[in-house]
Amino acid sequence: MNKPLIGVAVALFLFLAAACGEQHWTVHEWGTFTSLQDEAGVAIGGINTDDEPVPGFVHRLADFLLLRPTQVPSFFFQGAPSCHPDVTMRLETPVLYFHPPQPGLSLSEINVTVEFHGGCLSEYYPVAEPEAPGLRGRNTFQFGRLAANTVSQLKWEHLKIGGHWPITNTSAHVWLSPRAVQAAQILGTNGESEKFLFYRGVAHIDAPLRISRADQQLVFRSQLENLPGNPSLTIRSIWLVDIRPDGRLAFRALPLLKIDGDSNTVLARTPASFTPGDYAADNLEILKSSLQWALVSEGLYEDEAQALLNTWELSYFKSTGLRVFFIVPRAWVDHYLPLKVSVRAELDRVMVGRIELVTPEDRADLQALSAFTPQQIRQDAAQLWTNFYGKITYHFSTNRPPSQVMQKLNLELAQVDDGQKPLNSFITVPQTYATYLDLGRFRNALVLEQAKRRPTEGLTNFIAFYRLEPYKPAETFSP
Repeated sequence: MNKPLIGVAVALFLFLAAACGEQHWTVHEWGTFTSLQDEAGVAIGGINTDDEPVPGFVHRLADFLLLRPTQVPSFFFQGAPSCHPDVTMRLETPVLYFHPPQPGLSLSEINVTVEFHGGCLSEYYPVAEPEAPGLRGRNTFQFGRLAANTVSQLKWEHLKIGGHWPITNTSAHVWLSPRAVQAAQILGTNGESEKFLFYRGVAHIDAPLRISRADQQLVFRSQLENLPGNPSLTIRSIWLVDIRPDGRLAFRALPLLKIDGDSNTVLARTPASFTPGDYAADNLEILKSSLQWALVSEGLYEDEAQALLNTWELSYFKSTGLRVFFIVPRAWVDHYLPLKVSVRAELDRVMVGRIELVTPEDRADLQALSAFTPQQIRQDAAQLWTNFYGKITYHFSTNRPPSQVMQKLNLELAQVDDGQKPLNSFITVPQTYATYLDLGRFRNALVLEQAKRRPTEGLTNFIAFYRLEPYKPAETFSP
């Protein structure tokens, strides 16, 4: 080869090498911001509940930080957590995926940092360096007050991306669903590997929408007072969904909303209920398809969008209640949850807002709970205890029960204890406690909010007997 051709070849090689060096990785993130609003659109505190507990190998600031989804009474356990009055929002299962610009590329070192403004990042994987008010060393955490100026942080340093490393075995649906995505593997500094970065948190912030009830309608207004610069944001996709106790579902998609710092202007109105004909057997798949299309149009890959919907199938599509879903504007996400990645990357963050709404049916159940006498509550609490432990004791007291009987009992008990099955599938549930369970997964927060609004002897006694008193933070969180 002559010298001019050699020079051209070298120049082309250097150009291609430089071009490859400039190629950006693709980083995608999804998650859910969940809140609970009353009829005036005011956020209800105490929602530090855990709809889908993650496996035990996940790192936590502290155990007993979140209420488990089980229907078994909390007074059956020692050290059970309580509703934290400052928690008005849950940050649920954000996961980060890394996609190389071309197959086979890897990164020998990358740092990722995420902050939560107004909240506390409570769970994460693989291992990260946490910072949070109330954190005393790595093993001691005091869950104090949450406020708008609370700031917490997670920092992953010296991550490796794009290799092949062993992944921890688990059968947890909430963990396997996000794993079903074509993405590069991640290796943490302590040898933990996964196909995504994971974290969760709780906060004292408001959703970008306030939804109130008036004249059998839901009224939508902006709620962006704390965002700097008085921005105008667009919510392009939004749905109202109602799921009945029998599992039937109705929904309607709403027009896009322009939200800004004006919290008084009515942005939209929609009927607060559905007609009987709106509940159809095929609505679930239609709603899922609508949500998946919106998630993909916002930047997720199809398998990532499907992973999100699969992860939250129980709380999104199977839990009874009236709720609003919407795609959270990116500027709102970046303000409350700033994220930094140490390599040049195309970053798409697609977060779902989920606002659970207090319904007339919820108020009717709360009124019924308020009407029970202290004697009824005491008798039912004693009966519940007898039914639960009596069933267990009976099987263990018999002479060498067949192993298959014990295995079945242990499986049923584990499923009820983990919230995978309702309590009434295991034992007969007395009326007062059954009324309480009808309030759904936010029942503790609803009972405490009702007791604050309209205290009655019945509610006071129910809270005392079942040990539902709210958590009392000992110190104030500050930056």
